[in-house]
Amino acid sequence: MPYKFSPLSLAILAIINVSAHAQATDTETAQSLPTITVQAPAEQKENEEYAAKTASSVLRSNDPLFETAQSISVVTSEQIQEKQLKTVAEALEGVAGVASGSYGRRGWDDFIIRGQISSAQTYVDGLRVQTSTNVLRSEDISGLDSIQVVKGPTSVGFGLALPGGLVNLTTKRPEAETFYRTNLSYGSYGLKEGTFDINYAPDQTEKGAFRFVGRVSDQDDPTDYVYFKNQYLASSYNFDLNDKNDLSVIASYQHRKYIRNQGIPQNYQNYGRNFFIGEPDRYYDVDVYRVGSNFTHYFDNDWIFKQNFAVTKNSSWSNSVFAASGATFPIVKRQVNYQDKQDTNFALDNYLQRSFKTDHIDYEVTAGVDMMKERSDYYQRVDNVNPIDADNLEYGITTTTQGKPSWNLTYNQYTGFYLRNTIKIDDQWILGLSGRHDWTQVSVENQINNTTVQNSDNAFTGSASLMYRINDFFAPYISYSTSFMPVTDTGANSTLLDPEEGKQTEVGMKFQGLDQRLQGYIAYYYLTRRNVTENDSTLGYSIQTGEQQTKGYEAELSAALSNQWHVSAAYSYIPTAEVTESLTSSEIGKRINHVPKNAASLSSQYYFSPDKLGWNMGAGVRLQGERTAQRGTYFVRMPSYTLFDVNAGYDAQRWGMGLSIKNLFDKDYIQGTTPNAQLLSFGSPRTFLFNVKFKY
Repeated sequence: MPYKFSPLSLAILAIINVSAHAQATDTETAQSLPTITVQAPAEQKENEEYAAKTASSVLRSNDPLFETAQSISVVTSEQIQEKQLKTVAEALEGVAGVASGSYGRRGWDDFIIRGQISSAQTYVDGLRVQTSTNVLRSEDISGLDSIQVVKGPTSVGFGLALPGGLVNLTTKRPEAETFYRTNLSYGSYGLKEGTFDINYAPDQTEKGAFRFVGRVSDQDDPTDYVYFKNQYLASSYNFDLNDKNDLSVIASYQHRKYIRNQGIPQNYQNYGRNFFIGEPDRYYDVDVYRVGSNFTHYFDNDWIFKQNFAVTKNSSWSNSVFAASGATFPIVKRQVNYQDKQDTNFALDNYLQRSFKTDHIDYEVTAGVDMMKERSDYYQRVDNVNPIDADNLEYGITTTTQGKPSWNLTYNQYTGFYLRNTIKIDDQWILGLSGRHDWTQVSVENQINNTTVQNSDNAFTGSASLMYRINDFFAPYISYSTSFMPVTDTGANSTLLDPEEGKQTEVGMKFQGLDQRLQGYIAYYYLTRRNVTENDSTLGYSIQTGEQQTKGYEAELSAALSNQWHVSAAYSYIPTAEVTESLTSSEIGKRINHVPKNAASLSSQYYFSPDKLGWNMGAGVRLQGERTAQRGTYFVRMPSYTLFDVNAGYDAQRWGMGLSIKNLFDKDYIQGTTPNAQLLSFGSPRTFLFNVKFKY
């Protein structure tokens, strides 16, 4: 190995030392400070209602979202079920400030948060899944309890991060009741799917409980020959230890086999939108293995120690055929992309936490260290193959011009120490002060040239916020935060590029009502991203183009207006999303690709009976404003569109059924383009989904 992992040893020793001396420190402190009352934060199940009140997995705190000076959206388990969401990308379409599926690659999770690409910012149970951006992921939604979206820089909580935000996925864990649930679905384009969810709680408590979930699905696509096959299994167990210790473990496996939906050239009009450029027998094959644990220890002196650990292994292989640069109809130039990528990621987070209370001040302190180590083995070769004649369609590779391969072994690791302070004064003023210092190291070994480049860096990031709780309904706030993201891209002369940096100022208002069954916020933000890194296929290496800025407004709410009526709404307006500095002067002032000025969604579900048995029905509308995409001489204008969805269902005590229709009026629309802005991808036409569920 070209480096040592010494910061990890120091970090672990620091945590062990703090834990071992917590009791002694507390005794000494008590002799020098006035008497205070200590309150330990109560454990509670997140997102058990329609509108989430907390997001402890991503905040490391049980503080209410209403008292958190940051824009955070939560798609709860109940919302996922009501809207019959099938992918994470689909769930993110209803989140303010998020543009989902911008590259139009159905079957993959790609998303933009506040005008910044954030697809690599995916976390599971508060831990980063992968730093590499070479292979996009598609996390299985059937194993999720909620989807949490944090907007703006998150480095102070999670280390290396781009400034747009992150998506944290919380997995289903054992519950305090025994149940068995299955669901069978059939839908458009040959969709066939079955899921199961089994929870066994022998003592009707979460301790000693076991949960097993799974999914098998198979679906074709509006594009000819494109399909998606998915299998997912996850099992979790809560150990029955004692009142001072909690331990939960989870293991999951996901297998995906699919043919990529890559888009078609812009002069498609005479050939149809379902035209397939690749080869029907060349596919992607992806396996994801994950093992994780969550441990909590409650000290006698009211300190709480928590540890979150996960190992994730990703394996991806493909020999897919796709359109080459400059492809147009009828003779479409093509290439074959050989990819073999093996990633292993270790992530660990340890922290100590305690809450104090005096007559006028509530104070919560969180101090911790987290660390990650990733090994990525990536082989790629792009060959030119025979074009395809759209006027005389005949698949098959007959000629090949072999390209130059690349094979890099990348090691990426970091260690970060963080301190989070939340001070609540007289139950009205809430001051947040957080700081973090990261040490990072990146090493890239070129397996073909037998060369190695490496870079070490460190950075301090922080956040400060002030909130005023006017009453139980409104709480305005202001916050400032920074971000830091080392890159693994190499530039000219095979040198590693500088880290990306970001900062954001946000002003907003949290609001709630209806006995907290209504939760929402409005916000204005001003975000800057520097050292923007992009791959330049012409030069053959990556470059840092300069600076981007976004300024925008967001509003969002989720509400259970009654036991029978649920509503969620979101709106975002981004008037400024532009390149402010660039190596190419003509780029300055241009709008960032795929960022609409306006986007909105509204959905509602009504149950005809207060106990939610019997009939129910719902409807939704999604608006996406006009967007543009440009790379070099290629330019695409994507018109605005509005989509309508409807659903209806019937639930009995032990069974239920439902029918949903997406894109009710069969609207034709461009969903996105490839990153080089050369190929168009169209959104899904009208689709039907029928499901039957059984519950015991």
